[in-house]
Amino acid sequence: MKYRECFIVILAVLALAAAEPHRFDNHRVYRLRVERDEQLQVLKSLKTGQNSYEYFDEPRQTGQEVDIIIPPTLQSEFETILKDKEFSAKLVINNLQDLVDRERPQSDDGEFGWDGFYSVDTINAWLYSLEEQYPEVTVIKGGSTYEGRDILGVNINRKPGQNPGIFIESQIHANEWIASSSTTWIINKLLTATEAEPGIKDIADNINWYIIPLINADGYEYTRNVYRMWRKTRSPFGLICNGVDPNRNWDVYWEKGGIGSSANMCDGSFAGPSAFSEVETRTLSEYILSIRDNLNFYIAFHSAANMLLFPWGHTPNPNVQYVQFNDIAESTVNVLKQRYGTEYTFGPVYSTIYPTTGISADWVHYTLGIPGFTYEFRYMNTLTGEVYGGLVPPEEIQPNAEEVLDSLVELVRKAKEYGYMDVDTSKK
Repeated sequence: MKYRECFIVILAVLALAAAEPHRFDNHRVYRLRVERDEQLQVLKSLKTGQNSYEYFDEPRQTGQEVDIIIPPTLQSEFETILKDKEFSAKLVINNLQDLVDRERPQSDDGEFGWDGFYSVDTINAWLYSLEEQYPEVTVIKGGSTYEGRDILGVNINRKPGQNPGIFIESQIHANEWIASSSTTWIINKLLTATEAEPGIKDIADNINWYIIPLINADGYEYTRNVYRMWRKTRSPFGLICNGVDPNRNWDVYWEKGGIGSSANMCDGSFAGPSAFSEVETRTLSEYILSIRDNLNFYIAFHSAANMLLFPWGHTPNPNVQYVQFNDIAESTVNVLKQRYGTEYTFGPVYSTIYPTTGISADWVHYTLGIPGFTYEFRYMNTLTGEVYGGLVPPEEIQPNAEEVLDSLVELVRKAKEYGYMDVDTSKK
């Protein structure tokens, strides 16, 4: 009887713990500069996960800046590590839970907006409402998830058979909430732009848009309901591990535990047991291939590093189209800066952020031959200087989306200059 009672108590405690998302009260975030290989190895050796250390993005190379989350129970240990290994560190967030609390909408009763970050069901219902409201909108299914959700988006096409196509993929990493929210804001603006906004109106009228706001739907719901910092998919591996980093799982220079990824199934950058092992990446790639004749450009939205990236990630050798890609990126980030002063760096993935393999934009460029660009959205409020990393307050959704949309107008203009937006009507 005693054991049964204890078992019931344990189940009750577990149920209570599962009722609310994991909290980050008094968790601090520090930005570290990795200057030596010894420092890099120390950071890689730290245990990560709930109630332990955690990274916004994992340490991969010297010269990198890393944002690390420190729970109060490990503060003393962390300070010892800083001293012993002579890290250059800056406190950027004093209490992470404050940011987590600010992310939540006032309610999520099915009414969609940009005052918070909404559930998958609410986002999808909004997408279907657009199809009912606008004749140029068709809801598209870009794939499916391990837990059986549809990966939905919209095709906005005001001149069927005439317009060049751009595909936008957003929030393939579960914890990057600002990506999907900014994408839905951009969708709404493309549909409602007036003649008083000629640049936006032009790309709304003259581009065939395929836009999927939320690729990693399972992981996103897990971040909402269980653990905010979750990054991967939710497929099971072994007895205690779940998920693959879906932006390391594409079949482009993929290798198990290759550069920029991990072979350890519990790590946040686990690349999976094989390329396209995840239903999310496999079905999305199949959808992209099904519309390949309609596509001229591919864009992925991520957060948060203030960067615009282009191929390649697997090699330091320049892409054969480096000059064109670099010119497009430079013009694009210059326009992005004009509205709020947000500064992006730009360049190849390998040298600008870190070496990596198996990423979607590289796969599209390799497989379809079209440009594949990746945005890493702003990590701070440009006007106030407040640093939030990937945990973005909802009042930042619109400013981020506005400057990104400004930049897309310029990206399209420059891409046209280089002939990337030419339309082969024989394939339509």
